[in-house]
Amino acid sequence: MDFLNICFSESSTKKIKIAIAIRNSIANLGTIEPKYIRAEACFEDLNLLPFWCLCGDAGFSTTKFVEAIESELDIQFTEEQLKNSSVRDPDLNVNIKIYEFIQEFFAWYDSIFVAPLE
Repeated sequence: MDFLNICFSESSTKKIKIAIAIRNSIANLGTIEPKYIRAEACFEDLNLLPFWCLCGDAGFSTTKFVEAIESELDIQFTEEQLKNSSVRDPDLNVNIKIYEFIQEFFAWYDSIFVAPLE
């Protein structure tokens, strides 16, 4: 099944951009091609990749993951927005599926940025 179809049963331009940005962020940090990042995988499954090998350990940097997503989306979240985020941190929830993270991120993102992505 297609990555985007697993992430969202109903897609929109905004949902597609979020899913691709997060997939690219995961892949870039893990120095792997995005096509190898599966929506149904959990973050623990990424532990063979650089950066992700520390997920669930004290050395993992959630900040770098957030920065990678910000870079992909060409935005910057405020400290207040991040503090009030309802998205589970994959470092603390290594069994969260990538599609679940994308769905949670989209719901949170959509609640703070009502305007569509350009």
